[in-house]
Amino acid sequence: MLYEIKLKVVKTLDDGQQKEIKEHYICDAELHGEAETIVYGLYPGQTIDVFAVFRSDVREIINSPEDGELCFKATVVDVFTDENGKEKELKYPMLVFADNFNEATKRANEYLKQGYDMTLDSVKRIKILDYIKHE
Repeated sequence: MLYEIKLKVVKTLDDGQQKEIKEHYICDAELHGEAETIVYGLYPGQTIDVFAVFRSDVREIINSPEDGELCFKATVVDVFTDENGKEKELKYPMLVFADNFNEATKRANEYLKQGYDMTLDSVKRIKILDYIKHE
């Protein structure tokens, strides 16, 4: 299950000043508490304030992040006909990591070409810093 975690941490800036900043992660974990524990492991010995842990609406992560890549949410649409003959749409949010918007769109479209009968609806940049895989 994917959880999103938001936290505050004090970091030292390049000029030596300390500043409290907010960070946002997505984590693969079984329980809320496990997700929170995993994030605490990112900052051993530091005091952090985890102010939000919630189940993510993201259904799938298309690729693992490389250094410096940004996070984008790609929404895909699955169109199907229900038992009454009416056409319905289901939207699925997925994450894709890329250097820019165009690359994210390209990666999402390539992923959908693997046999998924869905179309790409939208791609937008989001503030998630990293994906933490469950070990």
